Amino acid sequence: MADRSHFRLAGVPVRVELYFFVIIGILAYEFNIQNPKPAYLLAFVGIAFVSVVVHELGHALAFRRFGVDPHITLVGMGGLTTGSGRLTPRQHIIVSLAGPLLALVLFGLPALWLWHQGTITSADGRVYLFEVLWINVGWSVLNLLPMLPLDGGNVALSLLDVATKGRGRRPAEIISIVVAVAGGLIALSAGFPGLLLLAVMVVGINVSSLSRVKQQEIGDEMGFAYRALLEHRPADAEQVAVTVLDRKPSGPTLRSASELLGWARLWQGDQPGAEQAVQRYAHAGAPSAMFRGAQALAGGRLVEGVSVMTWAFVNEPPGPTQALGAVAVAGTGQTRPLVSDLLAIEGMTGVQAALGFRTLLGVAGYHREAETVTSMLAADGRAGLPAA
Repeated sequence: MADRSHFRLAGVPVRVELYFFVIIGILAYEFNIQNPKPAYLLAFVGIAFVSVVVHELGHALAFRRFGVDPHITLVGMGGLTTGSGRLTPRQHIIVSLAGPLLALVLFGLPALWLWHQGTITSADGRVYLFEVLWINVGWSVLNLLPMLPLDGGNVALSLLDVATKGRGRRPAEIISIVVAVAGGLIALSAGFPGLLLLAVMVVGINVSSLSRVKQQEIGDEMGFAYRALLEHRPADAEQVAVTVLDRKPSGPTLRSASELLGWARLWQGDQPGAEQAVQRYAHAGAPSAMFRGAQALAGGRLVEGVSVMTWAFVNEPPGPTQALGAVAVAGTGQTRPLVSDLLAIEGMTGVQAALGFRTLLGVAGYHREAETVTSMLAADGRAGLPAA
């Protein structure tokens, strides 16, 4: 991959996006709005550039200390230091704190000492010194607030990960939203539109991430439920499906959860309950043909069930329902009729479907039925399997 960095600092590649200077320029004008002299604005931009680079270098050096190769990008209202490698929560905390602490020690504390000593007396010098203070002390303190993706938010995330055994992102994002809303209201009342913009961005980032986390959690729960069905634990699967549906999902998630509930009830011999489950949420979409085929097989309508299953294995996309369909076929003793129908299809479409069916049987633990499919495929010859 080509090196897209603009320069290197202590061996660390640094890239600067134009957007960084645009935002810093806006902040410079806001900071000096009472006296926007070009010299003050340029000084603010220069001080911010150097300070942010040093801040990110602190992260980068900590990354390198833990064996991670870092890369720095200056963008937006600050920078981003990334690296490939796994860190422990303790190491994440050290990396997060290293940035603001380095800038504070190198620039912030000396500037604070000079300010209180009154060493610099000229009007211009006091302005420049105050800019150094605001950027390296004020900005560092702001950056340590528990708001993702700021450093303080990353520290909070690491601590919550330890406390919740790796499930800290959701509470960290909720805390970030609460702190950002409070900070935004303070910035609004104090007349700092730049900080208000930061608060709005933090809220937007975390609300969006919370939505993705929720979908991921639902996906994990659904995956557990499908595994429970394959392991013949339909009651556990039903409990998960009911929990997901209680969250009032929509779209594909609602359709999948309602069908999952149908599968769970079908596995427990409750055919009316299975139909009721998918009918209750019919507005989310019709259940899969695989499910309809399983219903027919469970109801003793074997010819209909095999026919529907044949179509489903050929036409429906791979997924958990195909594995459940394979179990339904094997469980009702219809492996041979299904494979016969698949192999009756001209070309390789049916053969490929039969091969997939065999794999699913093996995954579900139906090894004898999988061997039956293998012998039928070998006898057919198109799959290139050796005859027994």
